[in-house]
Amino acid sequence: MRGGTFKLALAIVVLLSLSSTSIYFIESRTTVPGLFAALWWSMVTMTTVGYGDIVPATTLGKIIGIMVMASGIGLVSTLTGNLASLLVERKAKKRKGLLEVKISGHVIILGWNSSVPGLVRGLRENGLLERDGLVLVTDLPQERRDEIAFQLDLGERLFFVAGKIAQENVVHKSRPDHASLIYILRQDNMPPHESDQQSIYAALTVRGMAPKVPIYAEAAQAENRVHLLRAGVTELIDRGEISSGVLALLGTAPPAWNLLQSMLGLHGRPGLALRPLSAEDKASSWGEFSGNLRSKDGSLALALCQTARSLALEDILDAGSALDQFILELFQSHGRETKLGSQGASVLVNPPDAQPLAGYDGVLVLRSGAGGEQP
Repeated sequence: MRGGTFKLALAIVVLLSLSSTSIYFIESRTTVPGLFAALWWSMVTMTTVGYGDIVPATTLGKIIGIMVMASGIGLVSTLTGNLASLLVERKAKKRKGLLEVKISGHVIILGWNSSVPGLVRGLRENGLLERDGLVLVTDLPQERRDEIAFQLDLGERLFFVAGKIAQENVVHKSRPDHASLIYILRQDNMPPHESDQQSIYAALTVRGMAPKVPIYAEAAQAENRVHLLRAGVTELIDRGEISSGVLALLGTAPPAWNLLQSMLGLHGRPGLALRPLSAEDKASSWGEFSGNLRSKDGSLALALCQTARSLALEDILDAGSALDQFILELFQSHGRETKLGSQGASVLVNPPDAQPLAGYDGVLVLRSGAGGEQP
């Protein structure tokens, strides 16, 4: 298809060149004042527009016009049909999830389960899908993917990649190295052990392609948590662990679930948010910062946090120690990597007022009036 389209376009260019040159030399003393006018006449004649501003005066010129019109009708209509077919074919391949996405800063979800609509709703509420797209990698049938597209209602911002989430050639089409976030979800259509196995393979594949992109996953079985973390997952969620903890908390604090719903935004805008710390903020204490924040916009500071980061020898060795510098230079001279791994996020909940903010990256805050109801 593409080869035929190129040949058609080339034939049109050749026809324009020959007809323009011929009509110029034949009619230059009559109705065609220059080469551009000859090109203009060839274009409007080939497309059968026929403005009539330039008309051949000689018999030979009129014969050339007949030849250009006869051949132009077929070439232009065929080229237009081929281009339309290419667009339709590309649209169909995109719908079937057979194309590599060409976007950056997007969110990738590997796998599908009943919690995905809620996850997408939360991403939209947090503004993560306002500009960038969502890529869903799944082996669900086409009919089910059409239902999902209608349900999520993301329009042109939703892309599908069809196939197994553990296959490298499938994951590659989602461009994980250009993504901002990657989620690996347990799959309801598989037994728990098989779902976790697929998630582990997917984590290894994605981490190899995108070493710096955060990967968040959920485990179907608790014993597979360590394997997923070793495979490169940044943070891991165990739905069973969370639900059992919440149920136990309800025994002593029944309103706790309502609080959690408001914080997570399960029925509206999320109340919990991360506020990055500026250099000025880091020079203050927890008491000063939380007081200023409360008086400024009514938000309640809950916890200090350090985001996940990569660890290297440079982070643990003392720059002022000659021995430590010798060890570092030894690694570098032998071409060895100094990367040690990654450190997950950590939080310090409700620290004392005197706690300095230096060394922390942000503060988890509860927005004012987040989902609350007045009694």
